[in-house]
Amino acid sequence: MHLPRIAIKNAQFTFTIVVLLVLVGIVSYFHMPRSEDPQFDIPITLLEIIYPGASPTDIETLVVDPLEEEFAEIEGIKKVESQIKNGGARIEVTFLYGSNPNAAYNEVKQAVSTVKPTLPEGVQDVLVLKATPTSVAIIQLALWSETTDYKSMEFYSKQLEKRLEAIEAVKKADIWGYPTQVVAVDLNLAMLKHYGISIATVNALLQKRAINITPGFVDANIRRFNVKTSGNFQHIDELNNTVVFANESAVIRLKDVAQVSFSNREPSYLAYYDGKAVIFLTVEQRSNTNIFALTEAIDTEISAFKQTLPDTIKIATLFKQSDGVENRVNGFFDNLWQGLVLVGIMSLIFLGIREAIVVIIAIPLSFLVAIGWLDFAGFGLQQMSIVGLIIALGLLVDNAIVVTESIHREKKNTANLADAAASGTSKVGWAITSGTVTTMLAFLPMLMLASDTGDFVRSMPVTVVLVLLASLLIALTLTPLLASKFFSQKPSKVKALQHYANIFAERHYVRWLGRLMSAKIIMLVIAFIALFAMASLFGQVGVSLFPKAEKAMLLIDVETPANSSLDYTHDVMQSMTEFIETQPYVDKIALNVGNSNPRIYYNEIPKRGVASYGQVLLVLKDYEEKEVNSLVTALRNEFSTWHQAKVTVKEFTQGPVTDQPITVRLISESLADLERVAGDLQTKMSSISGAINLDNPIGIANTELALAIDYDKAALSGVDINQLDNSIQTALSGTFVGQFNDSNGENYPILVRRPKSDLSSLSDITIVNQQGENIPLGQFVEIKLQKGRTDFFHYQKLRMARVSADAGQGYSVQEITSEVVNYLDNYSLPAGMYYILGGEEESRQESFAGLSQIMLITAIGIFAILVLQFKSFLQPLIIFTSIPFAMSGAVFGLFLTGLSFSMMAFIGLISLFGIVVNNAIILIDTTNRNLAMGLDKKQAILTASSTRFTPILLTTITTIGGLLPLTLFGGSLWQPLGVVIISGLCISAIASFIIVPILTELFTKTDNSEIIKE
Repeated sequence: MHLPRIAIKNAQFTFTIVVLLVLVGIVSYFHMPRSEDPQFDIPITLLEIIYPGASPTDIETLVVDPLEEEFAEIEGIKKVESQIKNGGARIEVTFLYGSNPNAAYNEVKQAVSTVKPTLPEGVQDVLVLKATPTSVAIIQLALWSETTDYKSMEFYSKQLEKRLEAIEAVKKADIWGYPTQVVAVDLNLAMLKHYGISIATVNALLQKRAINITPGFVDANIRRFNVKTSGNFQHIDELNNTVVFANESAVIRLKDVAQVSFSNREPSYLAYYDGKAVIFLTVEQRSNTNIFALTEAIDTEISAFKQTLPDTIKIATLFKQSDGVENRVNGFFDNLWQGLVLVGIMSLIFLGIREAIVVIIAIPLSFLVAIGWLDFAGFGLQQMSIVGLIIALGLLVDNAIVVTESIHREKKNTANLADAAASGTSKVGWAITSGTVTTMLAFLPMLMLASDTGDFVRSMPVTVVLVLLASLLIALTLTPLLASKFFSQKPSKVKALQHYANIFAERHYVRWLGRLMSAKIIMLVIAFIALFAMASLFGQVGVSLFPKAEKAMLLIDVETPANSSLDYTHDVMQSMTEFIETQPYVDKIALNVGNSNPRIYYNEIPKRGVASYGQVLLVLKDYEEKEVNSLVTALRNEFSTWHQAKVTVKEFTQGPVTDQPITVRLISESLADLERVAGDLQTKMSSISGAINLDNPIGIANTELALAIDYDKAALSGVDINQLDNSIQTALSGTFVGQFNDSNGENYPILVRRPKSDLSSLSDITIVNQQGENIPLGQFVEIKLQKGRTDFFHYQKLRMARVSADAGQGYSVQEITSEVVNYLDNYSLPAGMYYILGGEEESRQESFAGLSQIMLITAIGIFAILVLQFKSFLQPLIIFTSIPFAMSGAVFGLFLTGLSFSMMAFIGLISLFGIVVNNAIILIDTTNRNLAMGLDKKQAILTASSTRFTPILLTTITTIGGLLPLTLFGGSLWQPLGVVIISGLCISAIASFIIVPILTELFTKTDNSEIIKE
């Protein structure tokens, strides 16, 4: 290889290029995007349908079925899952992986627009939302007034919302958790009856008066004037003085039959913070921006806004994502620096001061060069890319160590240091190149992982590949150049550990290896028994997907019984806070009554508009695993005894959006069968140890209030049916008749309603018939209570029940799922019913199916590189024997540490593929060189083993050192990855020292070594 010699001869040019690449990396480091988690889009579109008062079967027939039929025309849909509930529905449309999320969203929106005109008039809203992980709030604020004046709170919240949206890096801001502010026209039904005025008459008059018509303009000589007629109301007095009835004897105005005032609409979502009624305000970050710079800009804007507020309005920050990002990024960089220090210390002990300096210089330079390339590739700094840097830390020093050690050996055979550097690097140049390429190949196929999990981890393999490429470039150019300048031709007075390791290898290791090579068969039998024993432990190691996110926050879902009012849900949640406030580890408490908390984590999709549901957000003082576990246990123990509501304590988890970890979908067209089997399954799951937070919506029936109208009696009484429906709607939920514009330019809907709607209010309603007579509603309407339909689901347009649960601390999702599957396989399902597993099992099957193919591609790719280098099939097979030993070592490590085989452990295993073969590559490459020099086979192998003992030992130790901080302090997500690589490396290093030399002697032909690349 000529590259090292060229780099040394053109020293100035080499230094200039390296400095240029490093400067680009430094600039990129300070300007590249930063976020907590990888920024990626997933092709899922959500629909939230709000249809107050509608039963689940009506919603299925009138709303969900037409929408699902329209979606059938859209190409590329993977699945459609609908939740049909009282008063609304939620439809999740998942597209095939690789679909454009924006195009998918637009197609669903187009389909909704097509169906919308045919939907019932009572459908209040059809919200079409993107489930993209980037649509997450990075800050959540609470704004309140001391007197709980929602009108002024809304006004100032909207002002702040507009100011925050003006910041360049803000995608959007939203306000949440307060009743819609309206101008309420509270009807006095007794006065309407007295004057003989119908509710429909009042509605019709106000609607006509509120229509905003622009008649045009008139010209007057040289001037033109716009003409303004009636339009939106602008003063309360205008509404009060609106004439609703007039004859020769009297003029009846609105104020005579109703009270008009600013008021709250019947709320569907109320927010509380530290016991006060508040409005939540959230901000989303624009993609490819820096979260720290954005948070600073938001804080500055809030400080400026506070100066303009009256004393009665207060603002507090509930949550900032930047704090979590700072902790995570700083934590990872701490792990990086700790690893760097460990690698530096080990290099110093093993190699001596001069050699260690050359090795250590290669590390930050490789990182900076790679960060520049990473920025150009469009990736930012977040937990995955930083972990890529940490994994690469243990690997990139391998090249520098092998080159430095080779130059050190060449010093005694050459006249000057420049020749020693060029010759030493050239000798191992092709070996480290093929070793680096095989390691890169092990990571590259992860880019082909076609799933949300693949998108989540993608930046990690890209980072590792770029760092390895940078380290190879530095090792072949700058390292020999620095060695030629800094190394000393004279032997060092202070002997480094390398000197003693070499002596040990030459005197003791070679002698023992020679004896072991004489008993080849015994050694191989022992090795394969050990291999089989370690591999057999896999059954004892649980399988999981993604662990906890280790965020200093908890969510508590609260579900009150069916038919619970928002007031009851509110009272239950307020009483919960009394216990929560006694917990010392809780810092802040936010209540969301009737709704989920705004979306603050990428895989949490909020639930909206359910009166019997609420969610508590707890912000903790810090994240200490023991403290959090004891808090979660205390909360679960307390609320499990509550009968007022079903309370679920949730910790945030890593990974893409999934159902609860243990989820079973039961498919059948018979709702009665679904309800029965789901109930039995729920009973079984509740008896399984470790299954917690059970959810079975289909088993919860509700009660409906049925109005049975006698249409014959109504017709005989002269009552108009349309007027009847309109009057009942106005009395129960109100009717919007127009807009009110106040002096600040704010718009408020005008709502005609009865002041308080309850069961007794129905009997007060009278309808004015065509003859002008007041007819009581009770004459032709019978009011009765009846059992309503339960909530249920659709899966691919088929009716479905979903029973799901979480796994408790220390319990395996896989084991609980297996028990559930075993129960269902032995259960006699009704005709036409079948089940599908969802949750973690579904995600794992999708993710691991892709990873199995990737492992095969990786193995074939590495094998091809080795065949190209060694011009042999047998020698690459010898090198490949390191892989099963590494895999068995990984399983053994997981077994010893009690960790489960997670997605990160699987990625660690793939990483091992490329890492462990490097030792065998260098060993066999050196053996071939010795054979080419005329040594006999056994002597060539023993000499090569002795020569490469120190580099193999040192590269293994430095890789372990680099990963040790991540494994010990990196949290539950990264611990399995570190354990897999470290334990796999340890076992494969032993295999490299003993098994690879034995197999090399067995399968190497002595005439096989003429192909040596100089």
